[in-house]
Amino acid sequence: MRQDLSGRSLELRAGRVPFVHARVTLAEAPTSAKPGDEAIIRADGAIEGFVGGVCAESTVREVATDLLASGAGPIVLRVTPEPEPDQPGRRVVHNACLSGGTIEIFLEPAVPPPLVVVVGRTPIARALATLGAGLRWAVQEWDGELPPDAVAVV
Repeated sequence: MRQDLSGRSLELRAGRVPFVHARVTLAEAPTSAKPGDEAIIRADGAIEGFVGGVCAESTVREVATDLLASGAGPIVLRVTPEPEPDQPGRRVVHNACLSGGTIEIFLEPAVPPPLVVVVGRTPIARALATLGAGLRWAVQEWDGELPPDAVAVV
């Protein structure tokens, strides 16, 4: 069932598409997922890959899209059939799936940095480009067209 998603991850990053990379780190039988299974979840909830059956997938989709919407960092998601309190470093979700197993999934958001489009080659334009790069923003010189997610400041 394993699928190499590294190429797809690179495509999404190049296209500045936010997503969450999910990787199963623990699978306590009985589960359909195995450690190392992975998926990419986009902000619209679309999933590519495999991190478990229908119950686990719906929970992963919900938590991943919440991470993207909130701007939160990576988390470990524990999906278990028995109610448990949240644990340090883990978000625990009680999900009484028919399989009855427990899985843990590392969810890592990949959100592109803000894009600054610099127009011109004046000292101010160069200073803005340097400032943006120092803030680890994506800096692009204007070539006549603005990307759809660019912030234009006039």
